Amino acid sequence: MSSVAWARLWGGVLSALEPLLGETDWLPIRRGRALVDGGDAERAILYLHRALAHRPADPWLHYHAGRAAQAKGLNRQARARFAHAAALVPDEPTFRFALGYALRLEGHLGAAAREYALALIAVPDDPRILFNLGVVERDRGRLAQAQAHLERVVAKWPRDVRALYTLGVCAFERKDFDTAEGALRRALRRQPGHHKAKYQTALMALERGDREGGQHLLRRVLLLRPGYGPAHYALGRTLLDADPGRAHHHLREAILGKPAMLRAHLDLARLHERAGRLTEARNEYVLFLRHHPDASAEGVRAKVATLDAHIGQAA
Repeated sequence: MSSVAWARLWGGVLSALEPLLGETDWLPIRRGRALVDGGDAERAILYLHRALAHRPADPWLHYHAGRAAQAKGLNRQARARFAHAAALVPDEPTFRFALGYALRLEGHLGAAAREYALALIAVPDDPRILFNLGVVERDRGRLAQAQAHLERVVAKWPRDVRALYTLGVCAFERKDFDTAEGALRRALRRQPGHHKAKYQTALMALERGDREGGQHLLRRVLLLRPGYGPAHYALGRTLLDADPGRAHHHLREAILGKPAMLRAHLDLARLHERAGRLTEARNEYVLFLRHHPDASAEGVRAKVATLDAHIGQAA
């Protein structure tokens, strides 16, 4: 039986028991939790709000009401519930972690990091909290701190592919290639089809000057995930000088890929410009600007104006 099915069954049992047991401390919490775990967030919200009307100072009711709101995509409401629970019991790491995650979803990275740090006071070696703190610190650009947290996760959970991969990415961004290579190799040993880890290994090979090795790895990534935009983009850029035709193919696929790499419009424009196809080059620059309206700092608008002038003279 799956965890969701079990939660639904348990929720039904608790629902049947509620009229028989009457007012208890534990039943509303457990039933609310079962409704959330069973995927019935809407009923959970209604039930927990009714329960909170009778017990407004119960932190666990606020916490599970926050989980239910988050399951419905109501993250601001969830954050308010988690904050209320944390205010009631400041030392409970579960509430701090949930509040940190809600803040992270809203882009409040500094506040999220503070909540994770407070949660770690109670459980200093919790891998889940350390991992999320590492991700937030990386997003904040604090790569050394992020790597330190992720290394602690890997020390605790040496087989966690997600942690190994994220450590590899973080170490790569710090130019710590030995750590990055070791982490990515371990991730791929555990999960050979992890295309993102293989892609990151390809980028590392290119960064170290191994163009052939990097291209070979990128092609292997595309065998695993034919529509992976970043791999098409990286491969196309390595071929710009050596094979413009194949570069054009990969850059076009990068734009159509998942995730789409819209910066490929710039490289396509330069390819067209180099070949004297000025109208095609202008069109690619315009397409780039359509997706990046603030890109004038890169001189793209000026480039379009210059090409317009050349095209007008030629006409």
